[in-house]
Amino acid sequence: MSKQYAAFHVSWRDSKKRPLFFGGDEEFGRAAADALEQKLNALAEEGWIIDRVIQTFGLTPRQSAAYTIIAFK
Repeated sequence: MSKQYAAFHVSWRDSKKRPLFFGGDEEFGRAAADALEQKLNALAEEGWIIDRVIQTFGLTPRQSAAYTIIAFK
């Protein structure tokens, strides 16, 4: 049986708890973690098996507050 792989990208922009305009840098990390948790739960409900979760890197907290999820069915 062949596996179907897929990559999903989530960032702080996907969170329902977005940081305020004048919020600190740690707010972006909290929002990204919230978005990651929501996406992992959604993928689990759809039957995806998580292979890896990779944090993206950037120069600013806005750029680095994101994750790439690699999953398969």
